[in-house]
Amino acid sequence: MIHILKKIADWIVEHEEKDAEDCTVPDEVIDEWLETIEERKRRMEEHGHTHSEQYEMLLDLEKKVRHIKEIRAQKCHIKPS
Repeated sequence: MIHILKKIADWIVEHEEKDAEDCTVPDEVIDEWLETIEERKRRMEEHGHTHSEQYEMLLDLEKKVRHIKEIRAQKCHIKPS
């Protein structure tokens, strides 16, 4: 099951990265995505699940979303938050 979720997440990130230069999309969308990932990571850390595949997937997803945010900051002249 976790592998299916990872493939879905990778597909979403790939398509979001292609659209990252669309400056009409508010940066709050990316911020909310990061908040959701960080909240899930915190819950997993609280329950000691930091060595699971799901936690590793969240770390990878967080890295990719932060990369999208960096692209947007450069291309759309958005100040990092």
